[in-house]
Amino acid sequence: MIPENHMLDELRKRDNAAYNLLYTFYYPGIESFVRKNSGTKADAQDIFQETILVLLEKVPKEDFMLTSSIKTYITAVAHNLWLKRLRDAKRVLPLAIDYELEDMTLSEFEQHEERLRSKNVMKRLFERLTRHCVIFLTKTFLSGASREMLVEAMGYKNPHTFDNQKYKCLEQARKNYSKNDG
Repeated sequence: MIPENHMLDELRKRDNAAYNLLYTFYYPGIESFVRKNSGTKADAQDIFQETILVLLEKVPKEDFMLTSSIKTYITAVAHNLWLKRLRDAKRVLPLAIDYELEDMTLSEFEQHEERLRSKNVMKRLFERLTRHCVIFLTKTFLSGASREMLVEAMGYKNPHTFDNQKYKCLEQARKNYSKNDG
């Protein structure tokens, strides 16, 4: 990859090759984010083009100072544009942004995004499970209670019945995950 400063210089010169590199390296991640959040490939292309327009406007300005990597900047602009579009379409509730992008390193930003993706996968998975399995798996894995306590609390006759139910719910989760997200 081209060094950041050189890339910024090429963007300031409006070098098409620099913009093509941005598309090659960063568009796939933007498309993935948009598609995982109620969007289409066409939506992703629009958002990426809008992001490039923001760059075209901002980069040549004398007071423009990049305080993160180009990847972080592009990703943040694209995510914000898409989330704004979703809010405007009333498809999601306004999100409370609990971080300042300028204060994050690339690694911190990527970790933050991975946590969000992970939460979304779990949410979508739980939406496809039966209510019983959601309750069962939540109690089993998040309560911190022992197997014996759960057998009694959930009213199972014996540990074998509990294990069978656990297997059935985990299989339901695996099938739904591999069918839709794997």
